[in-house]
Amino acid sequence: MKSIIDPFKERKIHSTGGHLLYSLGAIPSALPYNMIQSFLILFYTVYTGLPLGLAGLLLVFYGIWNAVNDPLLGYYMDKIKFEKWGRRFPYIIVGMIPFTIGFIFLWWVPWEEEMLIFLHAFIMLFLFDLGFTLTMTAWSALYTEMYEDQKERASVVALKDLIAFISSMVGILLPPLFADALGWPFVGLIFGLSIPITLYLSLLGSRERKEYQIDEPLPIIPAFKESLTNKPFLNITLTYTLIDFFTGLTLTVLPLYAKFILQMDDSSVGFAALGIAVGILISVPFWRFIYAKKGPKFGLLLAIGFFTATIWPLFLVNDFMILVVVTILPGFGAGGMLMTEPAMSAAIDSDELITGKRREATFNGILAFVARLSMVFSGITLILVQVFTGFDSEASVQSETALIGLKLLVSLVPIIGGGLAFLVFSFFPLNNPKFLDQQQKLAELHRERKAKIN
Repeated sequence: MKSIIDPFKERKIHSTGGHLLYSLGAIPSALPYNMIQSFLILFYTVYTGLPLGLAGLLLVFYGIWNAVNDPLLGYYMDKIKFEKWGRRFPYIIVGMIPFTIGFIFLWWVPWEEEMLIFLHAFIMLFLFDLGFTLTMTAWSALYTEMYEDQKERASVVALKDLIAFISSMVGILLPPLFADALGWPFVGLIFGLSIPITLYLSLLGSRERKEYQIDEPLPIIPAFKESLTNKPFLNITLTYTLIDFFTGLTLTVLPLYAKFILQMDDSSVGFAALGIAVGILISVPFWRFIYAKKGPKFGLLLAIGFFTATIWPLFLVNDFMILVVVTILPGFGAGGMLMTEPAMSAAIDSDELITGKRREATFNGILAFVARLSMVFSGITLILVQVFTGFDSEASVQSETALIGLKLLVSLVPIIGGGLAFLVFSFFPLNNPKFLDQQQKLAELHRERKAKIN
């Protein structure tokens, strides 16, 4: 049987140009998500007048929706394949539509009544997430399928995460500046149009491998059972959820921290993350070397530990320039925490040796479900802050108790979350020798697969 993959194209995806094109998919994975994470609460509480408690409830409902949506979509994306187009590309192409529409209209709110504002945000956030899950689950699955060598994975993830970092910083630093001049709806439109453009370019550097198309999927119950008994997967999923919780909450609260504690004007609050951005940027070569040489377990443990040990000064800061300086070090650690894909890919590889099947989308769907619970935790945390500290989203000056609450959210909460993440991931079973042995067995399995289709 003749392969549908042109040998030249197969070589092309492993070239620097192929790596770059595929990695452009990190733009829609990072820019819209980080803009929402950083400014959704600020936008809906300060600019539309939605109470902080309702904004927190929005995140809780969003997390519950993901509990149903993500794992089921992931399973059926592995199960259903289209003979001509494969089992990844169609979902990326179709998912672009709700992804783009939901994001653009999330920032265009024509209502003034609280419940209408809440319902508008609810619907648009759910549309956004449906498209995000379809596209990003399929795009992430391609990474594990296309790149099997540890060094190539480290190189691609470093490039991908560098692009994701730059995109994240655009989504964190620039929206308030643009919104001050053009308004939030126009900012949503500009950044929203980048979603289909960059996803299309990413597809030009991606290929589906035919040897994975021959897999017959597991039935749904055994599929989830196998996934939930995969110890490496359970470990990295819980670790990722903790990381997503404390980093996501920090990014969500930083604009409020900048506005009410540092007394920065609305157009500049995004620059509260400048020190973290610098730390991440200078850390990329270091973490690429560590992950390639020492493996995913050592690299991620080092990153979590470094971040956790250096985040505490945020409780004491009351000046913007001091904030920039003291957040460079936790930013350096955050650069390594961005690189969770090598550990996740190792867990998926482990599953293939057990089941004989590639099930990236199922795993990424379950990962997204569990990780989105971090939004539930964040929402509950914000509700508790409003209840116990008296934070008032409509007040220009907050009480001393409310200010202390904001400081704890960007210092003590990340320390506790980081400590728990470090403890959990220290039990990740695939150290570097075991990982290298697993990859040798996997290479033999893939040679057998290719022999069946040639």
